[in-house]
Amino acid sequence: MKSLSLFTLCFTAALLLPVAAQTPLTTGHADIGIAYDAGAFDLHVHDGETDTEYSPPAGAVLVVGAAAQTTTPAALSAFATVGSSLWILPKTQHPSLLFLGFGTEELTPSDWSGNLTLSLTSVSGPGNFGIYDVGTFGDIQIKMNSADGISGGDSLSLVPGSHGHYNLTFTAPGDYTIGLETSGNHLIDGAVNSGTVNYSFTVVPEPEEYAALAAAGLVSFALWRRTRR
Repeated sequence: MKSLSLFTLCFTAALLLPVAAQTPLTTGHADIGIAYDAGAFDLHVHDGETDTEYSPPAGAVLVVGAAAQTTTPAALSAFATVGSSLWILPKTQHPSLLFLGFGTEELTPSDWSGNLTLSLTSVSGPGNFGIYDVGTFGDIQIKMNSADGISGGDSLSLVPGSHGHYNLTFTAPGDYTIGLETSGNHLIDGAVNSGTVNYSFTVVPEPEEYAALAAAGLVSFALWRRTRR
């Protein structure tokens, strides 16, 4: 009863606090989108359910729901200790989770020489962040992983005019700010770079973990009183 009481108090207090003007995206299809206009990249979030574009992308919170929580298998030990909790936003659609893609459909392929590079530049949050894919024979292909530090190898190669999905990992519940940067070779403008653009994520714990996290201030509970626009 004490833990329940603590949760109730913390949750009530959070509802009274002012929150930033951000829209939580919890389910359905959304994209980390890349556009290009007047010599500059536009990195944004596109909500496919409402056809709303958030630019800058921090106007939307990409929610990793409790259904994403699992136990780290040996195959994913590069991201977290085997047996520990790991939250995976999967590349395949799940009815209770956000279906997050990476989209460059707004780019004209003939304007570019080669692929774009989407690089991880920073991770701020209670845990580590990663992206991986699974090869034809079940091999794990790590694309980004802050657990071993951030370097030039933490990147995705994206084809202009395309769309794709990957598995995103988080090692702890709470609020994250993920810095991403896009670079490419435009046939007229030459080498171009977006600079770091921040994306907001919130990883939701199982209900029994709420009280401790609320007390520590690690999850923006006021977010959940909002309704999606």
